Amino acid sequence: MTGRAQFIPALTKPNTYFAFYNEWKDKEGFWIRFFAILVTSGLLHALSFFAAFPSFKTISFVEAAKLSGMELELLRYLIALVGGGWGMVVPFLIINTGALFLYIFFRDIGFKALFYVMTTVYLLFILGLLFELPVQFVTGAEEVVQPLGFGFVGVLFFKHGFWQELLNSINIFTIWGSVVMYYALRQLSFKEKKYCLVVTIGFVVMFILLSSLYAALASGQLV
Repeated sequence: MTGRAQFIPALTKPNTYFAFYNEWKDKEGFWIRFFAILVTSGLLHALSFFAAFPSFKTISFVEAAKLSGMELELLRYLIALVGGGWGMVVPFLIINTGALFLYIFFRDIGFKALFYVMTTVYLLFILGLLFELPVQFVTGAEEVVQPLGFGFVGVLFFKHGFWQELLNSINIFTIWGSVVMYYALRQLSFKEKKYCLVVTIGFVVMFILLSSLYAALASGQLV
């Protein structure tokens, strides 16, 4: 039996959608949609790097170069191009790493199905970036507060660092992704619901901690 790869039903009705997943021997149209995700991710990252260029201009070696206006504009487009390339690599890293982690606990599901689940969840990461872009274009900042999360709390109570990044990572898209992942694992696996819930929570907590630590270290503002 062939089923179509439809990410919107997977995101909005994961409990129902993944209940029929194992009945489909082939997920028609998955790789076309996956390619579209790569392109979209690349485009949004390119726009993000383009919008954040004012913050890149303040880097010491860029200021020391004393570039002309035309050279700065060229540099801006080159940075955006690099950002776009990086944006197409990011999905492979996140989806494969996430699927491998989950495979340790859900060998009964199989890597292929877990890859599909992580691809669905990654779409929410793209949505989150889409909501951050307008803020980036207004502020010109490399890192901005997620409008639909607890990032503003971090800004109010923490000057920099890990805790600010952590609170910014707790947003509607992270919560939504957690719900999708839990229902997908529950429907695809023979393991108990409690087991699926614990692994989902552990996965999300570890992801938030590691991504927050990386962001804080990258900005040089761990504390």
